Amino acid sequence: MSKPIEITSDILPRLDRLPWSRWHIRVVSALGFGWLLDSLEANIIGSVLGILKGLWKFTPLQGSLTVSAWLIGIMVGAVVFGYLSDRYGRKQIFIITLLWYGLFTLACAFSTNIWVFLFLRFMAAVGIGGEYAAISSAVVEFVPKNVRGRTDAFIMSLWPVGAVCSAALVMLAVTLFPPEIAWRAGFLLALVLALFALFIRRHLPESPRWLLERSRFEEAEAVVAAAEKAVMESKGLKELPAAPPITLRQGEHGVWHETRVLYSTYLARLALGATLNFSQVALGYGSIAFASLVLFPMTDTPPDSVPLFMMIAFLFAFLGGLTSVFMVDTVGRKATGVISYGSYLIAGFSMLFVTTPFSALASLCFMQFCYTWGWVTEYVIKSEIFPTHIRAAGIGWATFFGRIGGVIAAPVLTSVYQSTGSITTVAFVFAAMVSPGFVAALFWAVKGVEGKWKSLEELIKN
Repeated sequence: MSKPIEITSDILPRLDRLPWSRWHIRVVSALGFGWLLDSLEANIIGSVLGILKGLWKFTPLQGSLTVSAWLIGIMVGAVVFGYLSDRYGRKQIFIITLLWYGLFTLACAFSTNIWVFLFLRFMAAVGIGGEYAAISSAVVEFVPKNVRGRTDAFIMSLWPVGAVCSAALVMLAVTLFPPEIAWRAGFLLALVLALFALFIRRHLPESPRWLLERSRFEEAEAVVAAAEKAVMESKGLKELPAAPPITLRQGEHGVWHETRVLYSTYLARLALGATLNFSQVALGYGSIAFASLVLFPMTDTPPDSVPLFMMIAFLFAFLGGLTSVFMVDTVGRKATGVISYGSYLIAGFSMLFVTTPFSALASLCFMQFCYTWGWVTEYVIKSEIFPTHIRAAGIGWATFFGRIGGVIAAPVLTSVYQSTGSITTVAFVFAAMVSPGFVAALFWAVKGVEGKWKSLEELIKN
């Protein structure tokens, strides 16, 4: 275990004061495109599950296990790769996780039964969980503080775009191939796109913040100097504003020590991230599952219309993410968190007005809009509130506990409906399930620190 030391350096202030440029766009595009593909692979199951059920003749319970296996894989990957990202660097891990999930996506295309498929989906999800931690950490550590929130929010908003692409990809495969081949082609095409993402990520630099944390001063200086050179060339600048040095204190390293720090010094922040994550995953997974299992069948929505309805709902989810993009660096993280998570309490009650296929679609669209508005805001907040040496691990643990919301939401809501037959009861249960996020957002608005236009180091001092 290394002994903590204080460092006085101008490297991070120089990185934060850089004007937005093509250099930033290249870094953000490489990370964002990979995130979009993560979503494509994650959501492709929704489009192929019906095909697989017809081919493999599994029960609805066995089919529902694909969601559970996926969520558990994310929980494991977020924690394990979170620690690895803090130890070995952001760059290595977001390359490894992309390779990991790409290889297991390829393997999924050759599954022979539901049990093999479940295992391979679990393994692919481990890689996606690692992406959550590594990408979220890398984005906030590269981007200037005045645009950090909106940039991180925009990248997170690409998730529903990936979901739309996954549905379109499978629809294309179905038109070109018979069902027994089409679902495999969907996974193979997703792999091709993942390899392209790997290609454009290969030249990404390591995070200067992580390099400083590991006393790799010359490498951190080289990354920032190269960024300054690229920015000045693209902007036609001869010099940049002065950046006074700051004093940093390195953290002590080692899995057990980092875990103790997370669960003692940063317990409140960890609880905030986990609670916000719990509520947003419950709303996201719960609304999709309940619409598919109850709202659409209840309104006699034609089955062949459901994929199109899902695509429309994902487009509204994207609009929810853009709402966060516009708010987090204007009204701030605190206000955006309170308002977006406050909308969760209203979202579930939209199902009370469902009587037709169109109203079922409208309810789902509203729930998905609110869901992404909140969860994008949550990722902006969560990625800023931990110090560099435990940032990815903090994100990982918050994701681990938060995913429990996705595991329980669908069975709880469907069980309540089966036992009561009352949409009203379901709506109240749904509101209760997502309410902890609103309470946590209110707590943070009163007791927490506002991240708008502040450096990451300023947020850790509070």
